Amino acid sequence: MMQEKNRAWVAVALWLVLQVTITSLPARDLPSFPHPWDYLGHFTLYFGLGFLIARAGWLRGWPVRRLWWVVAALVVWGGLDELHQMWMPNRDADIPDWIIDSCAASVGVLAAVLIIRSRLAKWLR
Repeated sequence: MMQEKNRAWVAVALWLVLQVTITSLPARDLPSFPHPWDYLGHFTLYFGLGFLIARAGWLRGWPVRRLWWVVAALVVWGGLDELHQMWMPNRDADIPDWIIDSCAASVGVLAAVLIIRSRLAKWLR
């Protein structure tokens, strides 16, 4: 069980590395998706992060109510990520992107909680 707990946090760390790498790239190095399809990328990154953190926390024995603090932290993280993009060439901070990030993180945590409370919980190990 200890290895599962550690692997879960390694997955979170790797996802964060991927996310920070992508959000640190200049706009010219990213594929261009027409609006509103760019929201799909935001949603995917933050849904995945919320889901993975909720899974790792669950494996550590966190109570479900603690996961809502994860949502709050991810809302802050999304805002900081948007501000960070202001310093990347041809990128900007965008409130709608932050809203999508926040909603996606919330849905990711919620999805993990629903699965944790279901018969699929063994799949999350």
